Amino acid sequence: MLMRKLILCIVCIFSALCASAQTKVTWSMELGLGMSTWMGNGSDGSNPMFNPKVGVGIDVPLSGLVSFQTGLTWASKGASYKMEGYKTKVNQNYLEMPLLAAFHVGTAANFDMVFTAGPYLAYGVNGKTDWEIDDLTMSWDSFGDSKIEGKEIDGLNRFDAGIQAGVGLDFKRWTVGLDGEFGLCRISGSDTPRNLAFFFTVGYKF
Repeated sequence: MLMRKLILCIVCIFSALCASAQTKVTWSMELGLGMSTWMGNGSDGSNPMFNPKVGVGIDVPLSGLVSFQTGLTWASKGASYKMEGYKTKVNQNYLEMPLLAAFHVGTAANFDMVFTAGPYLAYGVNGKTDWEIDDLTMSWDSFGDSKIEGKEIDGLNRFDAGIQAGVGLDFKRWTVGLDGEFGLCRISGSDTPRNLAFFFTVGYKF
């Protein structure tokens, strides 16, 4: 139900922005690769993981220097632990919708520098947690409640939200950039960490 509401919200925002835009709206396809980990309470000992993301975006000019950017992105996040006797790897895959203000600064080299900042909303769609001790490996759904050897394991919270900021180079057809995503929602209970991720991205504009 939450996923349907999120998709409906995206469609409504896209329709309203496209209808009100005074200049050309730009669509793009974006691929990214980066690192994710956890931060805050309960993150001690967590190690970063390499993760991809892929999505579609829309840039709606509001003035000559400012635009609004949003879209829909599949982003993989998580963290790993390696302690004496066991290893754990937690993978969390989200559908994300950024809501960003973009500031375009022209250069003499025929491209713009673009600075972006704003919130993002995310919903966990799937993921896998691997727990390895000696020669035994167990796996379960990161977001689903599981029962392992009689022990109940609560799934992580599917909803996430936070702040996204980035800087990029905007060419005629291509974009390259670096984005940081700082989660504000704890991944599970009150004493659990929050998501942190950085992605290097390359995009193609239609």
